[in-house]
Amino acid sequence: MMKPSIGRKLVLSYLLLIVITLAVSGALFVAMIRQYMVEQAKSSLHTEATHLISVLGTEDNSDMGLLKRQLLTRLALGMVESDYFVVDRRTNRVMTSSSEKIPVGVRPPLNLQSVFQGNGISGEGQVQNKEIVFVALPNVNTRTNQIAQALVLFTELEQVHNVTRSVVNVLVRGFLITVGVMIVLALVMMRTFMRPLRSLREAVSRLTRRDFTPPDVIRTGDEFEELSAAFRQMTVELHRYDEGQRRFLQNASHELKTPLMAIQGYAEGIRDGIFKGAEADRVLDVISNESVRLKKLVDELVYLSKLETLEDMYQPKQIELKPLVEESMIRVESLALQKGVRLTLQGEIRSGLHVDPDKLMQALINLLANGIRHAEQSVWVSLQESIDGIRVTIEDDGSGFREKDKDRIFERFFRGDKGDTGLGLAITRAIIEKSGGTIMAYNRPDKGAMFAIQFPASQLAKHP
Repeated sequence: MMKPSIGRKLVLSYLLLIVITLAVSGALFVAMIRQYMVEQAKSSLHTEATHLISVLGTEDNSDMGLLKRQLLTRLALGMVESDYFVVDRRTNRVMTSSSEKIPVGVRPPLNLQSVFQGNGISGEGQVQNKEIVFVALPNVNTRTNQIAQALVLFTELEQVHNVTRSVVNVLVRGFLITVGVMIVLALVMMRTFMRPLRSLREAVSRLTRRDFTPPDVIRTGDEFEELSAAFRQMTVELHRYDEGQRRFLQNASHELKTPLMAIQGYAEGIRDGIFKGAEADRVLDVISNESVRLKKLVDELVYLSKLETLEDMYQPKQIELKPLVEESMIRVESLALQKGVRLTLQGEIRSGLHVDPDKLMQALINLLANGIRHAEQSVWVSLQESIDGIRVTIEDDGSGFREKDKDRIFERFFRGDKGDTGLGLAITRAIIEKSGGTIMAYNRPDKGAMFAIQFPASQLAKHP
């Protein structure tokens, strides 16, 4: 069974929200319309009844007056659109009625005692199991100033419901039209929404096949464009990382193969009797040295791998940087004396750092040893503190970097003219970056090389 796409889910959620909103709004609107129609019916009945009362004022009780009143009543009530009946107060019987349900001479179906006491009433009731809304007003004899009749105007609620149903029908048609329009808009939105997703999915599919061709940035002007640009950058970085891993494997196999071939060749020569006596001792020294170099290479490879993959390799804590730099310089002092190189430290730092002191010392020793190997006379270490953080620079007065090598000196197994395993600077960069800093390499303006380490302000800890 095909899984629903995110576009369909969004469209269905959108339509469900629209349906619920319209349904709730429609129900509330219908209830409001019904109540409004009932109130309007009462108001209309009250207006008509008031008008009729003013026309049907009772002036006398003579036969001529009664005839006149009956004629006026029929004439006036004939203009009323709703049903009516008139109840005589003395007999409490219906005198006149426009409805067959309430014939003349019967008792009224409503309690009109309050009307006969001079109070108009309105409300909802029943006539022969039919729901009605009514208004009842007293008719006062102007000559005696007494209530003579009660005029009742009513209409069946079914008529009000018919009007409400008409409104509901209009609402339903509007609802269906709205849903239809929303479906069309939702489909358009789904296609617009899914187009960049499909492009990203295709790019991801190519990436899984190790096709590192950078995808085009999807120009939508929103988060999709940002995501597309980030994915393109990720593809470029993965390509770069993949190339680096390939070079690493090639270089590692080459670096490991060279001492192994030497060890194997000399060992076979001794076994076959090619090397004897003093020559055999010399060959054994070569095998021992190559074994040491091979062990050192493997140890550094393992250490670099752990630095890049294991978080528990780092044990950061608050330290003072200057004493750590001074201790690192003491560790390489014997090498500097052998090479005739002078070490100089300048600058003061008041803030501490949150780093692993052992790892950072190893990185500093690597940089200092590298500078001593290439320096002619001097290596300078400078400490600077600013609002941007702490900057540590290590400079030498050697020949500097070749232009073609400046971008590769931190690569694994890249060795300069006086390099050892080619892993020292790679380990140094891994330590600095894990410590939250950055490291860059430059050529000095006059001559020599410079390594600049920058620790951001977030890594600093002020000391009292």
